[in-house]
Amino acid sequence: MLTPDQIQQIIDDEIIVDAYDEYEISSGWYETMNDRLNFPFEATATLTKKGGGTEAKRVTVVGLSGEPAQFLDKDFHLQIELGDYRVTVKYTQLSDIDADEGTLDMFQIWNYWVSNE
Repeated sequence: MLTPDQIQQIIDDEIIVDAYDEYEISSGWYETMNDRLNFPFEATATLTKKGGGTEAKRVTVVGLSGEPAQFLDKDFHLQIELGDYRVTVKYTQLSDIDADEGTLDMFQIWNYWVSNE
């Protein structure tokens, strides 16, 4: 578990360094996530059922989805495998993430970023 000071240093020195506008910040997040998230990993995804309501399913997360601009919001998209399908979900739809320490650290850093924006 990273301390707030460690998290802020990573954000300042590695993710948003030399970023002058929101698009460069978004690109910094995209590139860092692309480099540091180690796929695949397991998580529980809360999915919307076509008849209404939601259901939690254990899934395999296989990669980032979308463009760097997705990091302009306080959420981003990931690709999951669900049966024979690859589906895009928002990060906020995931819980109970079972991943390596580096991946969990990146999610901790992201959560800190969005909660302090």
